[in-house]
Amino acid sequence: MVRPEPLTVLPACVWTDTEREVISLGHISRAMEGKWHVVSEGDTVLLLRSWTGHAIYRAEFGPVDASEGGGWRIVRAEAERDPDRYRDFGADFDAVMLELVLRTYALSEPAAELRTRMVLLVAESTGRDDTRSALVQMSLLGMRTDPGPADRP
Repeated sequence: MVRPEPLTVLPACVWTDTEREVISLGHISRAMEGKWHVVSEGDTVLLLRSWTGHAIYRAEFGPVDASEGGGWRIVRAEAERDPDRYRDFGADFDAVMLELVLRTYALSEPAAELRTRMVLLVAESTGRDDTRSALVQMSLLGMRTDPGPADRP
């Protein structure tokens, strides 16, 4: 990362032990439509743009106390703030995008609600209410085209 800045808003979700284990396996996009790689080392996960290899998000997972139900949550994260590498759509967008990439690429989930929130946050940030959902999703998120963990024999 050239200009990393700490995220002021983190995803509020809690991942199960199984989800965290699958995330730790990572994901490498092999088709042009796949815009993200997920690389994990220990409790840290990097989200990189697949075409450039630029790290855009770095997230650190920490355990959730058993008295709170257990699992894992993101306890610290950073985003690339070099405008030549990634556009800043705001703190709420970063939290949504971080969770969305993990859910769609690492976990192969459709994450429809997160996709809708991402599009609305882009529209809010740009002041454009005519933002085309499919265009925004393909431009920023891309799509995973290879089988995910749930699809493998």
